Amino acid sequence: MKDDFFIGELPEGDLYIVGWIIHAWKEKCLQLLHKLYTKCKPGGGILIVEAMLNENRRGPVTFQLLSLNMLVQTEGMECTQSEYFRLLNSAGFKDLQVHRMGKCYDSILGIK
Repeated sequence: MKDDFFIGELPEGDLYIVGWIIHAWKEKCLQLLHKLYTKCKPGGGILIVEAMLNENRRGPVTFQLLSLNMLVQTEGMECTQSEYFRLLNSAGFKDLQVHRMGKCYDSILGIK
């Protein structure tokens, strides 16, 4: 999409794939998730691709370094699974499933 997804109109969809976005804009991310939820067709969902810190925020080390980079550049930071779950549940998404990829990203699927 060429428009600003915080301001522009979003098309209706079955699945929204949101990669490396939620961690950067802490203040606006819930607003965006609500917007995606309202545009998502019933039974559709959202797939978030992000680096997910351990619950104690002490690893993986690579993700801690990514989080530090986000803090310096955007005032954002990487989140834990429970933090992403809170955001997605607050927006209305249910049946959350986590897929740990063992690489520099993980994914979470949420269903409307």
